[in-house]
Amino acid sequence: MDKRPTASMTDKRHSSGVMLDADSQDSRRNTYASSLQQQQLQDQLWDSSDDLPEPVLPWMRSESRNSLGNSSQLSQLSVDANGLHAVKRFTPDRENKRQRWTMHKWWLLGSNTILFCIGLGALMAALLTYFKFYLRASVVIVGDFTLLNLVLGTGIICLLSALLGYIGIMLNNRAILAVYNLLLWGCFAMIAAVGYYAFRRQKWNIQGKLSQQWHYFLTSAGRSTIQANMHCCGYKNFADFHENSDKCFPRTLLPGCRYKYQQFIVQLLTISYIVAFSCVPIIIFIIISGLLCANHINRKFGKNLPPKIYRLDYRGIVAGTPTGSSLNVTTQGLQQRRV
Repeated sequence: MDKRPTASMTDKRHSSGVMLDADSQDSRRNTYASSLQQQQLQDQLWDSSDDLPEPVLPWMRSESRNSLGNSSQLSQLSVDANGLHAVKRFTPDRENKRQRWTMHKWWLLGSNTILFCIGLGALMAALLTYFKFYLRASVVIVGDFTLLNLVLGTGIICLLSALLGYIGIMLNNRAILAVYNLLLWGCFAMIAAVGYYAFRRQKWNIQGKLSQQWHYFLTSAGRSTIQANMHCCGYKNFADFHENSDKCFPRTLLPGCRYKYQQFIVQLLTISYIVAFSCVPIIIFIIISGLLCANHINRKFGKNLPPKIYRLDYRGIVAGTPTGSSLNVTTQGLQQRRV
């Protein structure tokens, strides 16, 4: 029996193939037509400006904004160079990735190092006194504890301010440097307070103040400490508010403590207010340096992009040239940016 396909079977297969090709072509045409309609609909929605509010253009002058309102009558708008506010954008040097520090940053670093030395010196002086690392430390603790506390507070504030300044300088952080500038005024106040306290106490009747302190304010332990450290007995003599010890008794040969105590306190107060008042112009210099150099620790101050509301849309911006340029506001438009 012959199994070869007949002519009718071949015609049927050919007609079915043609129908499949026609169906695929129709589906492709429908898909292309629907995508084209969607694209046209999106273009119409994008170009339609009836429902859009008037764009905010704070970078343009009043004449340019008024002419923008009459854009329906004009197809082309001539934009001259005086109508736009040009902003120069900062472009970093990509070839030289390791940028050098600015002169302002070096200056700020130097002034902050001076502040660090002042704070460290004051803190070390106070701590050495508290831990009695020198001969007369006990007399300072008993005789002028207020001055010692002021010096300790000055050292702590200056040292913390200097450390905060180093952090702001290394991180190029202007917010940290703003706090640093505020703390500098606290350092100035503390240094001035040390100088004023020492000067006033030393100049205004120091003999009467020390006599009143010995007789009314010092405890027995305090008087004993001063007598043992300065090798004296009583204030004027043995009979004047003495504290008994193995070296302070009725027939002792030790003198009274008034002369030695007064000389030491006067010398301490004199050195304190001279050093404090010498640091006042230095701290003023540091404050001025911080105020002038904090915004210039890098080269980006005033060169970044303006805020988002003041930027032109990338579809509508046209750079002004010496010969002038034109902008089709109707078709391209200066779109209002969403903030």
